[in-house]
Amino acid sequence: MRMMKALLWDGRPYPDGLQWTSAPRPEAQPGWVVIENRVTGICGSDLHYLSGAMRQQVPDANLPAILGHENAGLVVEVGAGVTGISIGDRVAAEPLHPCQAQGLPPCPACQSGQYHLCANLGHVGIPARLRLPGGFGQYSTYHHSTIFPLPDGVSFEESAILDVLACCVHALHIGQPAPGDAVVVLGCGAIGLDMLQCLHAAGVRDIICVARYPFQAAAARNLGAAETICLDDTPDAVAAVNNIARSVDQVYECVGGNADTVQQAIDICRPGGTVIMLGFFSGVRPVNLSTVFLKELRILAADGYSTWGSHREFGIALRMLNTHQVDHLGLITHRFTRSEWRAGFDAAFNKRDHKSIKVVLEAS
Repeated sequence: MRMMKALLWDGRPYPDGLQWTSAPRPEAQPGWVVIENRVTGICGSDLHYLSGAMRQQVPDANLPAILGHENAGLVVEVGAGVTGISIGDRVAAEPLHPCQAQGLPPCPACQSGQYHLCANLGHVGIPARLRLPGGFGQYSTYHHSTIFPLPDGVSFEESAILDVLACCVHALHIGQPAPGDAVVVLGCGAIGLDMLQCLHAAGVRDIICVARYPFQAAAARNLGAAETICLDDTPDAVAAVNNIARSVDQVYECVGGNADTVQQAIDICRPGGTVIMLGFFSGVRPVNLSTVFLKELRILAADGYSTWGSHREFGIALRMLNTHQVDHLGLITHRFTRSEWRAGFDAAFNKRDHKSIKVVLEAS
């Protein structure tokens, strides 16, 4: 059995549950390829698992696990029956593996093209259903249908966090903003800043971004926000927005966790407006349904990405990156090698102290 180096998670909270050690290297089965991971982003969901907030979703049989689903790298093995992909190709890899990738009959969601809602959905680097090793190891295996060759002008770093951008592309498709809309983006982490850029690409210019920290507000201004609000200076987001905007047509909630940002979005949005939820909440959050009813709001969830019409949203995100509609290098504030994982996760967990937006782990 061939081995590789990997950051193994045994299910315990960070940092005790992580160990940089040896693990079995994946093999290229028929229809699959093996990627040498060059750059992997640390996602908020990785932090949710490592903090213990999502431990109950991981079967004990899937542990130890190799997390990391924001990946780009080189193809090093190609399984039987794979065409159009060659060893040495520079690629980004979509982590979602629905029925087709697993050789299963398509479920109703897959039949409709909404494979992100697949009843059997598995993810590379997320061990909730399948045990597919992620990018915090040297190598990962992907079904050939999830592989996207990189244009010459797109780097591993930029493309590693395409998963973030694809989620925002999906939210844009869900929300359908008009160029003249007044929009608020709650949260200026990587998701919020990519959401801002997607809105700009759609022609929306009247955008207020609400940031937790000053360095996030500065990033939003640099990326074209018309106005920014920093909660360090003005803790009441609703009042701060109301002081700037007469009417808000749409609010994109990009925080999640244990925040009260859905209720804030409801309070901010005009009657008849739309709230789009991108943030993942780790528990039950209270909302005032009377306000939702009396304002006749639309509250829409944007969970992941799949297809829009005949186009894969991950591919749309890659085209946006290649045509410079989106800046990803500006979002990456910290870079570490995988063997420097402790420093990397410390930066990702402690955003205020490190002024981190997106932290990536790179090959040594």
